[in-house]
Amino acid sequence: MMKRYIEQLIEDLQEIRSKSTQNLSLFFKVPEMQDYDLYNDEEHEGIKVTDLIGMEKFFFPNVDYLTDAEAEVIVVEFENVFNAYGLNPIFEDCVTARIKYGHLRHALNHQVFPVENQMVDIEMCDYLPQYCPMHELCSNYNAQNVCCELRRRA
Repeated sequence: MMKRYIEQLIEDLQEIRSKSTQNLSLFFKVPEMQDYDLYNDEEHEGIKVTDLIGMEKFFFPNVDYLTDAEAEVIVVEFENVFNAYGLNPIFEDCVTARIKYGHLRHALNHQVFPVENQMVDIEMCDYLPQYCPMHELCSNYNAQNVCCELRRRA
């Protein structure tokens, strides 16, 4: 049985996913000006994922507080939210649900550049082994002293 705060988090993720069309329309609403291109404007910095989805990072517990089963359930909803907002997180096959959750949670404070009616790929596990912030949790890294990224390039 899942903890109540996990159930509430899943409900919240489902709710923000249902509001994605409304939130994206606000993001893409651009003042009508002649010769104004939002995507080529050098001052356009994108938007933080937390601002886009309307849910702050502190709502998501640290991965240490989750069981493997809880992480798996949350990751499915988390990825659905990213997809609903036009973001496609890409992970290596060897990455566990716990690692995915950690990366998705970490990505909440990153700037993204959604494109209207398109999916934008976001590389989620692209670290050199010595710089990977998740290496303590990565079973592949611990077992073989190489992370997924290095093994893929080998």
